[in-house]
Amino acid sequence: MAGKQHRNDLNELSRRQQQQQAQVPFQEEEEEEVHEPVLVPCERCGAILPQAEHRRHLLQHLRVRRKLFADVEAMNLEAEADKHSVSVSHGEGVDFGVVGLEDSLSVDVTVLKAGVEPIVLETLAMRSADSPFSASLAGKSRWVTHIRARTLCIRFAPPIEGEFKDVLELVLLNVKTRERFLITRKVLAVVGSQEDHELLKPHSEYVRRPRPIPVPFKGRIVRPPRPPTWAPNAWKKTLLPYEPPANLIQAAFETPRGRDVVKTVKQHFMPRVFDVNTYAKFFQVLLYIEDYQMRRVPSIEFWAELRPNHPRYELEVKGLEEGRPSVVVGDFIRIKHSGSEDGPWYEGRVHQVRQNHVSLRFGEDFSTYRGTKFDVRFTLNRLPLRRMHQALTNESRPARILFPDASHKSVKRPCSEEQLAEIVPVNRLIAQDREQLETVAAIVHRPRGSVPFVVFGPPGTGKTVTIVEAINQILQRDPKARILACAPSNSAADLIAQRLSPLGTTTLLRLNSQTRKHEDLPKDLQKFSVINDNLTFVLPVLEDLRKYRVVVSTCFSGAGKQKTHPHTCRRSLVSPRGWYTHIFVDEAGQAIEPEVMLPIKSLADGKTNVILAGDDKQLGPIVQSSLASILGLRVSYLSRIMQRDIYSLAADAPVGGRGINIVKLVNNFRSHPAILDFSNRQFYAGELVPCGNPALIQSLENSDELPRKKFPLIFHGIAGKDQREGFSPSFFNIDEATIVKKYVASLLSNKKLRLRPEDIGVITPYHAQRCKINLLLSKDHKCKGVTVGSVEEFQGQERRVIIMSTVRSNTNYVESDIRRTLGFVANPQRFNVAVTRAQALLIVVGNPDVLGLDPLWRAFINYVYLRGGWRGKSISWDPTELVSSTMPEIYAQQMQRRAEGDAEETMARLKALIVRRNEGSELEFDFSDDEAAAIEQPMRAWDAE
Repeated sequence: MAGKQHRNDLNELSRRQQQQQAQVPFQEEEEEEVHEPVLVPCERCGAILPQAEHRRHLLQHLRVRRKLFADVEAMNLEAEADKHSVSVSHGEGVDFGVVGLEDSLSVDVTVLKAGVEPIVLETLAMRSADSPFSASLAGKSRWVTHIRARTLCIRFAPPIEGEFKDVLELVLLNVKTRERFLITRKVLAVVGSQEDHELLKPHSEYVRRPRPIPVPFKGRIVRPPRPPTWAPNAWKKTLLPYEPPANLIQAAFETPRGRDVVKTVKQHFMPRVFDVNTYAKFFQVLLYIEDYQMRRVPSIEFWAELRPNHPRYELEVKGLEEGRPSVVVGDFIRIKHSGSEDGPWYEGRVHQVRQNHVSLRFGEDFSTYRGTKFDVRFTLNRLPLRRMHQALTNESRPARILFPDASHKSVKRPCSEEQLAEIVPVNRLIAQDREQLETVAAIVHRPRGSVPFVVFGPPGTGKTVTIVEAINQILQRDPKARILACAPSNSAADLIAQRLSPLGTTTLLRLNSQTRKHEDLPKDLQKFSVINDNLTFVLPVLEDLRKYRVVVSTCFSGAGKQKTHPHTCRRSLVSPRGWYTHIFVDEAGQAIEPEVMLPIKSLADGKTNVILAGDDKQLGPIVQSSLASILGLRVSYLSRIMQRDIYSLAADAPVGGRGINIVKLVNNFRSHPAILDFSNRQFYAGELVPCGNPALIQSLENSDELPRKKFPLIFHGIAGKDQREGFSPSFFNIDEATIVKKYVASLLSNKKLRLRPEDIGVITPYHAQRCKINLLLSKDHKCKGVTVGSVEEFQGQERRVIIMSTVRSNTNYVESDIRRTLGFVANPQRFNVAVTRAQALLIVVGNPDVLGLDPLWRAFINYVYLRGGWRGKSISWDPTELVSSTMPEIYAQQMQRRAEGDAEETMARLKALIVRRNEGSELEFDFSDDEAAAIEQPMRAWDAE
């Protein structure tokens, strides 16, 4: 009946939708050629319909599904209500709280009757057949009278860690009227650490921040002075504002609902041809869209107090530690007195950032006192975006770099054996790796002005070691060589500088932005950096910059600053174009293309060689705008040019290819073969070869933690609960945090393993979970020193043991988008980075039912399960079934259908429980003498009637 009603609801919605379409036809802006509609099947019901109506049809399914769940919820609420003069205790449900795994508890439930009609408890049971809860009646009698209540005993036997839910169903019968009715109570228990739950529980209820709407500033803006700690630099050219065009923003963000925004932007703003002449316009449109999306988020407005700390003021910013909003030294924050409509807005410049506080400095005409309330608004630091626009629009348009092909200058064949033999590596290990040696030789012997060379470095293959060796070889062979080595992040740039530190302080400069925190720079690199007496990084003038043969920086800092007069260089921080003979960009796949182009288009000339190193199968660029991402901004420069013919890795490539313009490193020196195997087959065509030191990668094969010896992978399944608190949108999962703590403590306590805290890394995708795990580990002095961080923070790093907490455990499948359920856990690049950091042991903690919505995660779970590395909650599917990686929605649909089936089954069950028996049915119940005497007179009266 429930399934039939479900289908009827869908048909009714379809009829209504057709009527609405007939009344309000959609009008296109431009007339287009009429084509026969493409027919596609509905994945859910099999109906064949035009492709244009496919999305609308799926929305109908979603509405019907929501109605089904709403109906079930209404029936459950009705069943929970007391009725017919019978009341059941624990109206909010039976909650066992947090129970230890070794505990076994029971709770009494009281069934009371206020009226005089005879009621009998016909059945009592838990809804789930395999429930860890059980229910029994104290005593033999099932009569519920107004003299004596009945007591039910609910017992809970903890099977494994996690959250457990069920429903107690009581079917009662009015003996006089033969009316049967149902009363239910939810039953809940959490198996875990009560101490951890008390420590990590939410401090306040989660409140979703309202979506900020960009509002123009009204009133005068009072500008602040430049931070006095910064070194004076007399720039001679004003950077253009590069404000997003109003018509583009209107089309991208204010398009009427139902219009194809992607199509509109492509037709009216994007160039029809993508080449050297349209390159700048193409990326400028994407940057404008990204710019506007980014400034929508920082426009959060709130009121706060400023704490005077002359000459600065302290401002508390909740969420700052999580990067929401992201604030760095040099940014601007605007404030005005609360209640003042027209301002003025005082602009404060950020001088220091400390956890949830920032230190601001305003102009000389600003002052206040304690207790004064201000409206606070953040402004986006658009300097990086403006600098990207400037680089895109400069006169440099090298086709060999932007669109390299076979017509451009390059070598014709891989390096010969004689050329390989000429290389005497500074790092002797390079000579033992054929691909690394080929890479160094190819870079060293590359003609000046060739197409970019790509070092494709999968995890653990020594990509950074290889480019550092190439830099050393270039310096040895060419006394005139000058090298700029860049990376998108400070951490990646620091790693390159540390590997190059043997060059000495007269050869190597670690160039830092003046907005970087002094304490963030590794101590061993301070002598390679220019720092003033205020512990602020200084950008050297050109004369000093030219003293160094190698400069290491981020892409943003390495581009320098432009000026009006190219022949006047006293106060310029930019070298002449072509000054650097080689520009290296490490982790090139992590940055958007305009960011990588900052140093390349600003500093490369026709003879500069460009070397890119990275892996497009690992973390890609972070893009805030989904529209800009769809239009191409999320495709990195590395990934884009690797799709071109001259970078083909195929052995039979007609032009360029492996060993000429690209080398793929294949020897993995990091991980145990079992840890590497899955990622190797999924992302690298099985080409990676385990070459790690056996003494290291096999050191934990016999750990007591392993369900199966010699297989150092564990998937610990647990159905925890993901939670949020305050205004933070970040999730945390207390039960997973407890499991992580147990593994860390157990591994460090086992003296045979000889593990130190520094050998263990914990990866979690959510900042809130990171804070909770850190708090737990800090309570145990043995665990101090364990690094807990995000996937991004572990990029390029490795640990003997990696423990991953995936956090997400929401099993509400009403929504159709699995991304909404998994968040950014369902990201192939993040997954690849996370599972390839471990050298000897990988432990993943998560809810398999939720992770299994994603094909990649499902395949990984199957891999671990079938090889015996399983603990905890089992999976709910057949792990031997072939996983379809080409249909990312198929598993979400399976889960949704299962949830719908469970909902329909629940509806049918609830209805069946209260169906009346035949009038002639006989009922026999035992009751005590006291109960018999109490009900004898009422029964005789009912019989007389």
